[in-house]
Amino acid sequence: MPDRTFWELLAYKTRANLRSEVSRYYLAYLWWVFDPLFSMGILYVVFGIFMGGGQENFILFLLLGTTQWSWFASTVQNSSGSIFASGGLMRQVYIPKFFFPLEVFLQDAFKHCFVLGLLAVFLLFYPVPFAVSWLAAPIVIIAQGLFVLAVSMVCAALVPFLPDFKFILASLIQALFFVSGIFFSLEAVVLPKHLALMYANPMAGIIREHRRIFLEGQWPDWMYLAYVVLVSGVILVCGLALIRRCDHLYPRLCSE
Repeated sequence: MPDRTFWELLAYKTRANLRSEVSRYYLAYLWWVFDPLFSMGILYVVFGIFMGGGQENFILFLLLGTTQWSWFASTVQNSSGSIFASGGLMRQVYIPKFFFPLEVFLQDAFKHCFVLGLLAVFLLFYPVPFAVSWLAAPIVIIAQGLFVLAVSMVCAALVPFLPDFKFILASLIQALFFVSGIFFSLEAVVLPKHLALMYANPMAGIIREHRRIFLEGQWPDWMYLAYVVLVSGVILVCGLALIRRCDHLYPRLCSE
C-alpha cells in the first residue's frame, strides 16, 4: 500500500500539471470546456441538421453522449503513454509505476468536472423537467470513472512493451466510438438479438444510463451498473497486477 508521501506527491504533481497546462493558453481553463463543445457542435451539424437527427431532445441526447465519451477517450489515450514517457524520472527515484496513469486519470477527471458543471447549467435552461432520477447521476459517473481508470491502467502497462500499441489504441477507440451510440440510439439501429452484445461494451451502456436518467426521468439499471463495476474491477486488478509484476522492467524498457 503506498504511503502518505506517495499520495502527497500524487496530489502535488496533479496540481502542478494542471497549473502548467492552463498557464500555456490565454483562455486557460475554458479550453477544457471548448474541446467537447466543439466536438458536439460538429456532430450536431452533421447528424442533427444535415442528416436530420430524428431524435427527440437531440441536443441533450448528443451532449450526454459526447461529454461522457470525451472523458473516456481522452483519458485512455493520455494515460497510455504515461509510464513509457516517465523513464527519466523512474531512473532517478523509485515510484510505484501505477502512479503515472493514476496521475493522468486525476488530471482528466478534474477537467471533466468543468464539463459536468457546464452540463448542469445547460440542464437548468433546457426544456426537460427535473426528475428524482437525476440524483443517481453521481453513481453512474463513479461507475464510469472506475471503468476509465481500469482501461487506462491496462493500456499504460502495455505500451512500454509494445510502443506501437498507442497507434492501434487510437484506431480501437475510433472504432468503439461508432458502436457506442454517441449520436444515435442503439435500440433504433441494432437488431434486438444483438443489443446484449452491443451493451457488453460498458461505454455504450454508461451513455445509455445517462440518457435514461436525464431524458427519460428513470432510475438507471442497477444490475447493469453492477456489471460495469464488476468488469471494471477485474480489468483494474489485472492492470495493477501487470504493472506490479513488471515494475522492475519499466525503467529499462522506457530508456530504450
